[in-house]
Amino acid sequence: MNQIKKAISVGAVCRTYWVAVAHDYERSQIIDEILHLIGQSKENVQKWTEFDPVSVGNHLQTSSLLGDEPIALIENAEAIAKGDGIVLEKLFPKDFGYLICSAKSKCQVSEKVDAVGVVLDLLTEKPWDREKRIQQVLEHLVHRSGKTIAQNALSALMERQDVEEGILEREIEKVICYTGDRLHISAEDVEAICNPNRTYAVWQTAEKVVWEGQGVLEEAHFHALIPGLRSQLQLGLKIATLLAENAPQERWAAALPKVFPKTLEKRTRDASRFGIEYFRRGLETLFEIELASRTSSSQHLGALLDMFHCSLVVASHGT
Repeated sequence: MNQIKKAISVGAVCRTYWVAVAHDYERSQIIDEILHLIGQSKENVQKWTEFDPVSVGNHLQTSSLLGDEPIALIENAEAIAKGDGIVLEKLFPKDFGYLICSAKSKCQVSEKVDAVGVVLDLLTEKPWDREKRIQQVLEHLVHRSGKTIAQNALSALMERQDVEEGILEREIEKVICYTGDRLHISAEDVEAICNPNRTYAVWQTAEKVVWEGQGVLEEAHFHALIPGLRSQLQLGLKIATLLAENAPQERWAAALPKVFPKTLEKRTRDASRFGIEYFRRGLETLFEIELASRTSSSQHLGALLDMFHCSLVVASHGT
């Protein structure tokens, strides 16, 4: 977005954009922001869900009845074949109209756009960078309402919800309304009005059970808990193995590319204390109870979770 703002500030107008973002809502929000920055309305946008160069080309050469410039939005642009790069290149507007290509995964054709326009590629964005970006969006919404928000309040909100921009925006708007005439939002306000969602609650339980030996495994959440428990145990096994092998930094980065640095530091200390056998035994028992759950009555799910919990306790004592 800074590329666009900088170009506009010096009077330059970019007419071709490539937006590559994995999450649908975030991608649409970025496209809306582009339209806002170039002073164009969403009402002038014509969408294509498939690449149709003839139709797109005709649209880009036609102004509206009110004289507005045409805007063509090609969705699912990742499906454009490499061989169609030259065809797409011929559609790039020069002095009239705008072309925006929207993609949810990598596509080599984006290189054509990069040569003449702006490419906004967030497909390789680190989880902590994405979280920071979304946090900045939330801060902007708060400031736009005339309020301020404590840093620990933002952190509390991010921790209680899945990192999904649309959900978090609705939650922050709820908090803004809840605070009424008050001009400052505190962590207490977030905790009072924002309930943790189920995914967050289950994931937090899995973390507590595996890493802290705490938490309650409820049989009603049996099938939702299994992926979270497996993920935590696999993470622990990876870290414990890297520690045991005294692996170089490059291997750590390759094995754990999406783990937050602070989280990795904490989990490394914990994994060093537990050792490889703890996580290995946990994974073996988890596999056993998952397999047993497919042939057992739902009445026995609680007993299977107890069995898993006990195996971790035994493993943590090295017996």
